[in-house]
Amino acid sequence: MKKATTLFILLFSTLLCSQEKNNKKEEILFVGNSFTYFWNLPSIVEKMAGERGLNWNVTQSTASGATLKQHWYEEKSLSTKQLILNNSFSKVIFQENSKYPIVAIDTTKKYYDEFIKLIPSNTGIYFYSTWMYPKIDNKNRDLNKQNIVEKNLNKYGIGDSSILTLVGKAFDQFNLKHQKYNLLSEDFKHQNANGTYLAACVIFSTLSNQSSIGLSRKYFGKDNNNKKIYYILIDSSVAKKCQEISDSVVFNN
Repeated sequence: MKKATTLFILLFSTLLCSQEKNNKKEEILFVGNSFTYFWNLPSIVEKMAGERGLNWNVTQSTASGATLKQHWYEEKSLSTKQLILNNSFSKVIFQENSKYPIVAIDTTKKYYDEFIKLIPSNTGIYFYSTWMYPKIDNKNRDLNKQNIVEKNLNKYGIGDSSILTLVGKAFDQFNLKHQKYNLLSEDFKHQNANGTYLAACVIFSTLSNQSSIGLSRKYFGKDNNNKKIYYILIDSSVAKKCQEISDSVVFNN
């Protein structure tokens, strides 16, 4: 009887520790531009985490078209450096202007290196590897091969000192398998709701090491008048396809 009681206490303690670990609040910072903030991407990632019992508080420092250089010099009313210096983030996700990893990767590397000097060694550093869109892409490109954004991030060592969130790769794989569905908005550059959901799945799974399969296809909050507002709502079949592509890219890369 005494042994059984001791075993019960050990099991209960293990379960309690596990719950406390899951419920411990994580402060997460997104640094980027419209490729980050379109369709409430940071909020959707936070909602996905909450659905899985993870206590994430997501903050963003974003401005339209912003480069890491502009974040560093705090242009466009940005205060990214101050946010990093004055807060204890467990994870920071950097996203560069979509063209810079292609036409100015040395500048990307320079200011990325400056930022990581500010970040404590126990903070997880991630880099948002974005998608190719018609104005910067080659329409005859082999979508099974590494796109130039991802290739250059690895070539210049950014993929060595951070974990890449392979959103661009996920877009390529989705476009190969599901050409019927669009991931881009009418400007053929920014992500639409489908593209945002796919990006959110990739980022959520990369940060949490959990599959996105089975997550909701819709997320909502409340406005200042306590009325329901939807962050995102997509077709259930598209959500399932996004989840499957995300799992393939994140866990089989």
